[in-house]
Amino acid sequence: MEGSKSGPGKEEPMAVTGRDKEDPEPASNNPESSPIPEGTIPEQEAKLDSEERIRGLLQAYKETLRTVEDLPMVVWVPWDRKGPGRYIKVPYLRWFLTYFVVHHIDRSLNTLNRCFLETAALSSDPDANRTSREAVKLYLQSLPRPPYRVLIFAAVLAALVIALPLQAFGNVFYVLDLAGAMLRSDVSYVGRAFQGKDFGPTVRSFIVLLVGLIVVAMLMTSPFGLKRILFNLYPWTKERLDSTAARGHGFRAEGLYALEGSVFAEAGVRRPKEGRWDLVFQTFLLSLLLVFGLCLTFLTLAVLLSWNVNLNVDTGASSEVDFLLPVVSWVYYALFTGLVLAAFGLLLKRPITAWTKRSRKAIG
Repeated sequence: MEGSKSGPGKEEPMAVTGRDKEDPEPASNNPESSPIPEGTIPEQEAKLDSEERIRGLLQAYKETLRTVEDLPMVVWVPWDRKGPGRYIKVPYLRWFLTYFVVHHIDRSLNTLNRCFLETAALSSDPDANRTSREAVKLYLQSLPRPPYRVLIFAAVLAALVIALPLQAFGNVFYVLDLAGAMLRSDVSYVGRAFQGKDFGPTVRSFIVLLVGLIVVAMLMTSPFGLKRILFNLYPWTKERLDSTAARGHGFRAEGLYALEGSVFAEAGVRRPKEGRWDLVFQTFLLSLLLVFGLCLTFLTLAVLLSWNVNLNVDTGASSEVDFLLPVVSWVYYALFTGLVLAAFGLLLKRPITAWTKRSRKAIG
C-alpha cells in the first residue's frame, strides 16, 4: 500500500535523493549526493498532514454511521436548553436516516475525489496525492447505494395511501388520471378537468393529494433534521444528544461540517451545498399559514362591510346555498386574524435567520 510506505517513521532515501536503486555509494561519500533540501521536509509534512485530515474525515463518517445504527427508532431532543423549552422534547424519526447520511457522504467524497483527479492530471507528479485518492476511492466503494427509485415510489405510494381516507372529499385518483393524460398529451382531457363540472372534483383531488404529500414530507424532514444534529455534535454525539437544543441546529454548521470545510478548503474546492429540505418544508408550511391569514382577512372585511357570501354548488342539479356567518362583531374576526398574522410574522423570523446563517457558513 502507498500509505504504509510514506507514513511517519519510514525513511525513503529514494524519494529524498532521487538516486537510482542500484547505486551502492552511501550518501556521505557520494559527491553528487547532498543533504536533504530544506524545502522537502515541509512539503512531506504538509502531505502527511493532508493525508491525516482525509483519514480523520473518513473516520468521522464511519463513527457517524455507527452512531446512526445505535439510535432508537424515535430520538427525543429537548427544544431548548433553558426556559420552558427545556421541558419540551421534539421527536425525530430514524427512518431513512442512513440514506440521508450515506447520500451526504457520497456527494462530498465524490466531489473531493474529482478535485484530487483534477490536481493529479495537471500536476507534474501524478502520484502526489495518490494515497488520498486511494483512501477516498476505497471508502466510496464501501458505501451502500441508497435505492432512490424505490424511495421515490414508496413516498408517492404513501401519499396516496394517506389520502385514501379523504376520498369522500376528493378522489386523489383524479390527479393520476390527469397526470396520465398529460403524459399522453391528451389536451382535451386536461381541458375538461379544469372547466365546467369537473373543475371542482379536480381541485379537491389536488387538495387531498397535497395533504398526503405534506404528511410524507413531514416524515422525511424529521430524519434530515436528526442528521444535521448528529453532524453538528460530532465528535461528542452520544454524550450531548440528550442535552442539546433542537432549535439551535437550524442555524449551526459545526462539528463534522467544520471538519469537511477544513478538508475541502485545503483541497482548494468548496464543500458541496447541502439540501435545505427542512427550511423548504418550514417555508412551505408558513406559506399555507399566510394563505389562511389572508382568507381570514377577507372574511373580516366581509363581516365588516356586511357582504353576503353566495356559493353556487354544482351537485348535478341547479341549487343555491346561502352561507351565513355567525352573528359576531367584526372585532372578534379581526382579533383572530391578527393573531394568525402575528404568529406568521414570529415564525417567519426563524427560517429567515436559518437561511441567512446557513448560507454564510456555506460560503465561509
